[in-house]
Amino acid sequence: MSEFLIVTDAHGATLDDLVTTYKSLVVSGSKDIKWFVYGAVPDAVKHLQRRWSFRRVRVVATADEFKTSDFVIFLNAGDGLYREALVNVRETIHKNVTTDLIYGDSAHPTGIKAEPLSFVRRPGWSPERLRGHCYVGETLVARTEVVDRAGGITELVVQHPHDRALRLSENAKNIVRMPELLTTAKSRDTRPSASLDAVIKHCARQKIDADCELDAAVPSVRVKRNLTTQPSVAVIVPTRGTSAEVFGSERVLVVEAVRSLFEKSTYQNFEVVVVADTPTPQTVLETLQEIGGARLKIINYDRPFNFAEKNNLGAMSCESDLILLLNDDTEIITAEALELMVAMFNDPTVGIVGPMLLFEDSTIQSAGHIFSPDPTDLYRARSPETAGPQNLLRVQREVSSLIAACALIRRDVFERVGGLCMEFPGNWNDIDFCLKVQLAGYRAVFTPHAHLFHFESKTRIAKRVEAEVAKLGARWGSVLDDDPYFNPNLQRYTNIWKTDSTSKQSLDEALSFLLTVA
Repeated sequence: MSEFLIVTDAHGATLDDLVTTYKSLVVSGSKDIKWFVYGAVPDAVKHLQRRWSFRRVRVVATADEFKTSDFVIFLNAGDGLYREALVNVRETIHKNVTTDLIYGDSAHPTGIKAEPLSFVRRPGWSPERLRGHCYVGETLVARTEVVDRAGGITELVVQHPHDRALRLSENAKNIVRMPELLTTAKSRDTRPSASLDAVIKHCARQKIDADCELDAAVPSVRVKRNLTTQPSVAVIVPTRGTSAEVFGSERVLVVEAVRSLFEKSTYQNFEVVVVADTPTPQTVLETLQEIGGARLKIINYDRPFNFAEKNNLGAMSCESDLILLLNDDTEIITAEALELMVAMFNDPTVGIVGPMLLFEDSTIQSAGHIFSPDPTDLYRARSPETAGPQNLLRVQREVSSLIAACALIRRDVFERVGGLCMEFPGNWNDIDFCLKVQLAGYRAVFTPHAHLFHFESKTRIAKRVEAEVAKLGARWGSVLDDDPYFNPNLQRYTNIWKTDSTSKQSLDEALSFLLTVA
């Protein structure tokens, strides 16, 4: 048996591209590599076979060696394996003996002499994100049996990288992110590729009822699930009837939050449970009752402030299929926001869904949490035009945590994990809850296609209770220190996806749209 069979589609490739790839294999860290150059003309194969490789690389002209290799590596012509990359691949397999599919980071040329390479640092396995674009990259290491089940080597090698990645992932049980450089790419473009046709076929195979749309400018595919049922939603809104100036006029926050649900939401199978502190003005409660009528319930809360307890009390006071935790200082922007989030629960593996939240000035309030290792709102206070590296903010994706200011949850999951932990009365209860949901085997999904305002002050400093911080660390320290949807090669203690470098280039990549390159 040979460890690795490298397979490259040579259709349309130049001899220089093939030589570049060949050279990388010689120093990739394995003494026994077979390279299947699919579709190469005989003269090119002979030229490559004559090259000196210290007997490390054997160029083969057929796929006959497929069954005698443990793993197949799909590698584009002109791309190369990073120096000693296969050493890391081998170690990854050794640590995860049931590994079926491996992907890793990549380096791309910049054309800038001072900083010749740009690095794509990828998050952990995220099936929702893979539907949006091929974030795993185009170099994939797959167990031979998985390649066989996914259609075979000669079929997969000529497919669009997005199609190939989806097919392989459907047939792999254990998918592993290797947070090391795997590929040195030919292309300067670090954006993941996307194929509408591939996603449509994937949804058909996986029986996902959705309308798929390609945004070629990103590029990405939006998978918009269709509502197959009309599950009931209980909207839990804790409040004390506070007023504040928003958009230049004074308003009662909870009144406008509830009003926006009834007047703007395209999804109306909901009831609202307002958990009101005793000081809430009676006029506010009367106005809420006028707006909601029989679909609104008010619960008096006369205990010391505990955000977790208030939400739990509201959730347990009614029956519904889904529970929406909603702060009283929010307002719907996207009319179909609730509808989009509800439809995500067609997938029984989804436990909690959250939208993009924006401040009053339309800058980002939260695009999901990251742990770096401090829990923080991703891209907080940044421009909504920010795409993020690899178009991070343009696609639905799994996250480790979502902010409870607006989070839709499956009721049975809420009850199974015991609701929000009341030992976190002010902060961190949403993080603790999301991690419990994932520990129970469900996914937390962020969608950028649903937008709400969250009028929290950007200058507000949340009260940091050291006992709560210590409790969160004691429970979840290992996850906080190694967020699976972060990358250990990124800069820590920041809320942006930035390579661990002090250069201006790395900051520009983290904050700007990625430029389209030739």
